[in-house]
Amino acid sequence: MHPLPLHERPPAATRYAGAALAAGGICAISELASRWVRGTSGDNLHNPIGMAATQVATMFTPAPSLVRAGSERAELALRLFVGAEALLIALFIVLLYRCTFRKGGPGTMLLIGVQLAIGMVLDSLVFSLLATVQLAALLPLRTGLAGLAAQFVAGMALDAWLLLQAESQLGDASVRTVLAVLVFERCMLPLAFAFAWLVRKDREVRFKLAASHAQLQATQALLGDTVRASERMRIARDLHDSIGHHLTALNLHLDLALRQAGTGAGASLHTSRELAHGLLSEVRGVVGMEREQRQVGIGQALRLLCAGIPAPAIALELADDIDACSPAAAHALFCCVQEALTNTMRHARASRLVIRVARRGEALVASVADDGRGSAAPEGNGLAGMRERVAELGGMLRIDGRSGRGFALSIELPAYGVAA
Repeated sequence: MHPLPLHERPPAATRYAGAALAAGGICAISELASRWVRGTSGDNLHNPIGMAATQVATMFTPAPSLVRAGSERAELALRLFVGAEALLIALFIVLLYRCTFRKGGPGTMLLIGVQLAIGMVLDSLVFSLLATVQLAALLPLRTGLAGLAAQFVAGMALDAWLLLQAESQLGDASVRTVLAVLVFERCMLPLAFAFAWLVRKDREVRFKLAASHAQLQATQALLGDTVRASERMRIARDLHDSIGHHLTALNLHLDLALRQAGTGAGASLHTSRELAHGLLSEVRGVVGMEREQRQVGIGQALRLLCAGIPAPAIALELADDIDACSPAAAHALFCCVQEALTNTMRHARASRLVIRVARRGEALVASVADDGRGSAAPEGNGLAGMRERVAELGGMLRIDGRSGRGFALSIELPAYGVAA
């Protein structure tokens, strides 16, 4: 499946993107405003971007002298510094926005790595924290911890280099103060990572709980329909085996009585025979109708299942005649869709899932496709169980899980292949 355009993306992803833009905008305004207000102070330009801006300004302005105080060079360095910082912050926000729609993997790690580098080059605690939060929120734990360790070591090395560069301009007390501030800032990064990881785990637990509740409701609805269908079939069999048997015997005795009475048979005997034949026909009609109308509410069960899933966004397309199927076919189809939904939530990192169910002649046909990362790995127990369940009913299951192109499966089941 192709990436979704913005207007078709799920509401949750859109909210996260909006929150990312808002957070990035607020941080950008505060960062640039504080830099501009502080002016040409030494600590303002004492970072990689400021030092580079100072070097460039040196090339294009005359050196300070008895006549010149050097204010032109300082002003140019500040403008270059603020301009370069604004460009890097804009790039950071764009990457932050892009990461909200990513599904993990090397591409996401690359985007976050660029943001980590921007945060260190800017020597900005705020943007370093934003990048650290993404490490915990978007990547697997081991990958996120590796990125955090790399960020911490590279940041400490950069701080040490900057401190050595400024040591000649600072006293011992100032060096100790700056060192304490730098250590405090670096210690904030693991705390931000831990907080973001806890929020992520809490979100996952809430999603799992909501999904379990939806599955329970859908299973109860399907079970209720199956029980009702089974009870109707039991009543139909009882009507056929008991009342139908007695009515057949009654008709035989009435026929015998009419033959024995001959022409002297009374009108009441003829009426009794006609009523008995009519009643037997009605009983057979009711039994036949119950056998033909073996409907199970698979559509309602799927709607309940999909309505309770918070993420990914699910598009459910159901034909009007899918309920006309046996309980066995409905149960197998429901279990396959449920397993596919569970796999998507656990492994696919998809933002959208499309489920279609329709009738094709005497067969139920379903397709489930997501826009996740796909999988080229061998089939696990879940997919193997789906194949076995479908094969028991004489159906077919096809799987397309090419890595990076989402995951899709199609199911075809005989609607009445197996009786309830």
